[in-house]
Amino acid sequence: MVEPAALVAAVIHWIDQVESTNRTAQSAEFGHGDVIASLDQTAGRGRIDRVWSMEPGAGVAMTIVVSRTALGSPAHVTRLPLSVAVALAGIIAEYAPKDVHVAVKWPNDVLVGGRKVAGILIESLDTDRLAIGIGVNLTGVPDGLPNDTATSLSGEGVTLSAATLVPALAESVIHRSHDLDDDTLLADLQDAIHTVGRQVRIELPDGRFVVGRATGLGSTGSLIVDTVNGTEEFVAGDVTHLRLGGDM
Repeated sequence: MVEPAALVAAVIHWIDQVESTNRTAQSAEFGHGDVIASLDQTAGRGRIDRVWSMEPGAGVAMTIVVSRTALGSPAHVTRLPLSVAVALAGIIAEYAPKDVHVAVKWPNDVLVGGRKVAGILIESLDTDRLAIGIGVNLTGVPDGLPNDTATSLSGEGVTLSAATLVPALAESVIHRSHDLDDDTLLADLQDAIHTVGRQVRIELPDGRFVVGRATGLGSTGSLIVDTVNGTEEFVAGDVTHLRLGGDM
């Protein structure tokens, strides 16, 4: 059993080069509160098995290991992606120029100036451990991503180093693990999600597309959307924010 006090402890392991911080976290030596971080990840993965690779130093990859036991109810695990994204957005906003907008797009993308600057991938390591993988574009964007949809912190005028970001985010994420069962957290997440209240197009895992207006979050962090077929709830998918008559 993981004691509540352990939730606030983070031990950061900087590694010069890794294939994937999530893959490195599979080692049994890493437990709740351990953080693997690197400025040179050569074979990272995003959602839907997308490859995530960058020039060394252009981005930071990190994985925070947490215990399901520490999270409590299995339902709390589904709130993790949003909670992590909101924590990251909050830290970036502290260092961003006042005229630069920092937002979270459901389910877990962090946007700066309307473009993606970070992504999150949560994977199961074993029956108890979860790997919260986070990639942040510091000075460049991952290979193959167009500049009209992706950006970097430096490109948006955000002065935030990996040495500052990694411990701040690790501490925030682990501390937030205390609050995943708090109903007020869901309200805070809903207020922070830029997607709620917007017209959206969702590409579902099976390849189908759904268009509608996002009206809120479900109890597990799912997205509630009013569509032509009525109110529907989605737990996964790629979201595009729409303007009337076109993409945003």
